[in-house]
Amino acid sequence: MKKHWLPFLLAFVLPLILTYWWWGGFNKASFEIAQRGPYHYAYMTQKGDYSKLPDKQQEVLGRLRQQGVAVGTPITLLLNDARTTPKRDWVAQTGYLVDAHARVSEPLAIGDVPARLALVVKVKAQLLLAPGKAYSALMDYLDEHHMQFRQPTVELYQNGVLTVEMNL
Repeated sequence: MKKHWLPFLLAFVLPLILTYWWWGGFNKASFEIAQRGPYHYAYMTQKGDYSKLPDKQQEVLGRLRQQGVAVGTPITLLLNDARTTPKRDWVAQTGYLVDAHARVSEPLAIGDVPARLALVVKVKAQLLLAPGKAYSALMDYLDEHHMQFRQPTVELYQNGVLTVEMNL
């Protein structure tokens, strides 16, 4: 009977564990309180399911390139708490950091996040895993420190690291 487990482990379980490790699934979140911003960004609004944000962000990238606007780091502002707001009412702004003097045309818009003190959570993981790990760690941190969750949160993803910022 033991002989049958070894091929199963090697063929199915080990590759899953290695993939999860490769994607950063075992990485821990780090926290700091820091001055963040200001950010100037071009974006489009996504209403409904947050899982559609990557597609919307790619649309923004294409439109910025068509308009000849240089792009920086990807940025997303989540405006609703997914735990308490019905999915159909979720709203986010997703796009890219742009130069302070950049101008865009519709359907793109320009937004600003002022400099502020923020709780910063960082997770090095593949983009499919990073948000779940970051927000789970953030909620645990807030519970431990008797703090309230505040929206909007600002997400920046660069060099395989997701940074989530929550205003203090």
